[in-house]
Amino acid sequence: MSDNTKWLAAQALATPAAETGEFELAGTGLYLQPTPAGAYYAVGSPELTPERHLLLALMSMPVSRRATAGDLVRWTGSDGEQAAYAAVYRAQEHGWIEGFRHPQGPPTGPLAPVAAAALLLLSSTGHGLLADAQGFCIASEGFDAAASDFLAAVSADIASMHERHSAYLADASGTATGAWALVDMAGNSRVGFWPLFVGDHRFVLALGGLPALNHPVLVELVWSLTVRYGGST
Repeated sequence: MSDNTKWLAAQALATPAAETGEFELAGTGLYLQPTPAGAYYAVGSPELTPERHLLLALMSMPVSRRATAGDLVRWTGSDGEQAAYAAVYRAQEHGWIEGFRHPQGPPTGPLAPVAAAALLLLSSTGHGLLADAQGFCIASEGFDAAASDFLAAVSADIASMHERHSAYLADASGTATGAWALVDMAGNSRVGFWPLFVGDHRFVLALGGLPALNHPVLVELVWSLTVRYGGST
């Protein structure tokens, strides 16, 4: 169970952390990690913001940890504690981070079964696929082999197109979302595509049916990708 304690930038207090002698935020004692919305925001664009820097840093570690003031400065890429606290506060206001009483981490083991398990829960129909920038299918659930190959190839094309034209698309639509879709004649989405930018790597999450991107398993999937491909932050 998470405990979304607020850390107001103007009222943040610090106390020495017994293990390191650094300062940790008083009254929290929580292990920080992204929410599903935060995990998607972290990898939804290659453009680094202080909040995205923080979220990626949290998922670059194999196990969550309690934050010290020094950690927050490093994790947000800020030039001081007040700027770091402000970034953390903004991330909380958006619902992108939460705290747990005990350390958390992504599933262990090879990526393919981790991704396959996540795909089953991220689609209302159990149809999902994760592909890389070259169109290689990392994991697929619910689609037959031919459909998986087709969707993986389309995923690579969509991700490349989005990366080339993301600035125009954001201006034209009034939103920075990276989602694409294959739609039927009535305009209903049949398969949705979400580019994921992890370090220097690009992946695409393709989901049939209704997406369930608010499911906690999205955090596990993005965390697993970030640990493997995001590099140290």
